[in-house]
Amino acid sequence: MAGFLFFMGIWKSCFHNFSVIGFCFIKKPVGKGERMKGFQTLFGVILGLFLMGWIMAGCSGPEEAAHPGNEPESAAPVHGGIYRMPLWNNPETLDPARVKDQYGAAVVRQVFEGLVRFDSYLTVLPALARTWQVEAEGRVYRFTLRENARFHNGDPVTAADVVFSISRRLRLNPAPSVLPHLMKITGAEAFRSQDQDRVEGLTVIDPHTVEIRLVSPHMPLLTALGMHEVAILPQKIVEDSTSEFARHPLGTGPFRFVKWDPDRSIDLERFDGYFGEPALLEGIHFKIYAGGQDPAVLADFQHRKIDEMAVYGDVREKLADQADVQWFHRPSLSLFFYGMNCDHPHLTHPEFRKALSAAIDRTAFVAQVYNGQFDIARTILPPGMPGYSPASPLPDNDPDLARQHLDQALADGLDQVPELELVSAFQTSRVAAEMEMIKAFWAKLGVGVRVRYITDWAEFETYIRSDAVQLYRYAWFADMPDPDSILHPLFASGSPNNFMQYHDPVTDDLLRQARETIDPLARAEVYQKAEAQITASLPLVPLFYMSVDRVYQPDVRGIQVSALGAHAMPLNQVWLDPSAMP
Repeated sequence: MAGFLFFMGIWKSCFHNFSVIGFCFIKKPVGKGERMKGFQTLFGVILGLFLMGWIMAGCSGPEEAAHPGNEPESAAPVHGGIYRMPLWNNPETLDPARVKDQYGAAVVRQVFEGLVRFDSYLTVLPALARTWQVEAEGRVYRFTLRENARFHNGDPVTAADVVFSISRRLRLNPAPSVLPHLMKITGAEAFRSQDQDRVEGLTVIDPHTVEIRLVSPHMPLLTALGMHEVAILPQKIVEDSTSEFARHPLGTGPFRFVKWDPDRSIDLERFDGYFGEPALLEGIHFKIYAGGQDPAVLADFQHRKIDEMAVYGDVREKLADQADVQWFHRPSLSLFFYGMNCDHPHLTHPEFRKALSAAIDRTAFVAQVYNGQFDIARTILPPGMPGYSPASPLPDNDPDLARQHLDQALADGLDQVPELELVSAFQTSRVAAEMEMIKAFWAKLGVGVRVRYITDWAEFETYIRSDAVQLYRYAWFADMPDPDSILHPLFASGSPNNFMQYHDPVTDDLLRQARETIDPLARAEVYQKAEAQITASLPLVPLFYMSVDRVYQPDVRGIQVSALGAHAMPLNQVWLDPSAMP
């Protein structure tokens, strides 16, 4: 997961009557036409937000607007109940600054808050910051904190906690994906290198006011502050070496941490001192299915032991005729791909990497493995993302071109056609079917494939960071609707998520230019150039764009899934309707 837009807020002090992204509950899986309509709606809204973001200097943060969920119009929310949610793997950590997987993100989104947050329509809204002002042509941000905000131990949230939380991110290693945004703060470089003991651009004005000063305007900053990695932490607790904060987190969100039983479950309970609307649920029980375990998840859902699940492949078909299931579909800003380690001797030749991509029939792949659920990917940026352009798609299902690329790679110095290792964090029947199709496509080039399964997520991430990895199976969800949230973390030199070991100074320069470009259309064009530069050497094999497809038990109400993914959904307004159960 990861990623972020530049200024996607609907600034009510400046703008009014702006349409928002729709989403729907339906009674059966959707078809391709409905998916494309959803992508068009998503693109229209995000483009509008992208265009108006740069005008916001001097505007205060917006008030929150209520958005409809799936509850009946006349229904009165019911308090109580435990919401049971599946996690397909163990989180690596519950320290939000270090969370890089969607499993940890799903938990910390309920426990922590940042200065700002996103609603399900990707609007930037106040969170711990009640209001904010942007001055000096985008170089100064001043946030006013809510005076009633409390950590789960009862301590008040102060400007000093904000300064501590941001400063801490600047010295973390491995670097969090939000770091490039924070490095634009005045004095950040000197602080990270430990040449200074404080960040010059972070100032406590008073206990409830904090100021952030930048070296130069940085368009993605405000939305970057809504990432879970920049959640505000209690300085006193984190600095206490006995607190084991990564295992026993303490935040400001609507739910507080109770316990974590690895490979089994994580439990949260309602925090009645939450500054916003208190949660309707009594608590959340995350049941962990390490390594995927699709059959177990499906069985538990059908026996009403969990309240929701993702629906992919044959699971989708098995539930299609279940009348009392609530179906949810929404396009997401995401990409499913195979990453290739460009530094590995087998994969150093761009022409060989292009051959692997061109040999795949993505339409057949998605149809047979995923029952046609997703749209095939022939670009890196997904539909709906500013900068997306279908004008120059990657070749697909072109065996002749794949052979030409392979011959060129051999002519350029590839010693022989190698056998490749493809590693997956999931070991399910669906993944097995996927692997068999990939083997068949690449066998036509004489390329053998050896599949390796590492079902412990922490071990998987450690392995794909190593020099030994060749190809790895991965999905990336943007953390904000900004091209930067995909292109920079995956492809920038030095990014902690650049597992492909892709290093290109031209790409780095284009990504830097885009972050500093104020005009939104010009900025989108720079990202298009960056994508073209990346695909010229192709360090990954794009396969399809993911969507948020989930089913819910009939009594679940108040669901508002984000286009960023189900892991980004707040659960404080979810409730269970006993009258809806059969």
